[in-house]
Amino acid sequence: MSYVKPEDVRSPKAKWYLFEVVLDRGERDCAYALGEWEGERRIGFRWNGDYENPLGNPQSRGLSTWTMLDTELHEPVINMLPASKRDMARGFLGLKAR
Repeated sequence: MSYVKPEDVRSPKAKWYLFEVVLDRGERDCAYALGEWEGERRIGFRWNGDYENPLGNPQSRGLSTWTMLDTELHEPVINMLPASKRDMARGFLGLKAR
């Protein structure tokens, strides 16, 4: 296995619920996901790992984890998504469609 796939990252379980990975740029690059952080709908972010560091970043206690983006960055990230994912992401986050 070269790295932990973003769709398999479920931590921190006490705070994060993964809904869907919306952008995965592959090994040694970034991934973004929609989910709930302490009950609030957010975009999570992480760096994928590689063969030498399969957990990527961030990680905690030997587990791959997600970190939350500042909500001010939600719209710029949505604009980076494939067109097929943009409306779904806006709807999930309660943002106005463009």
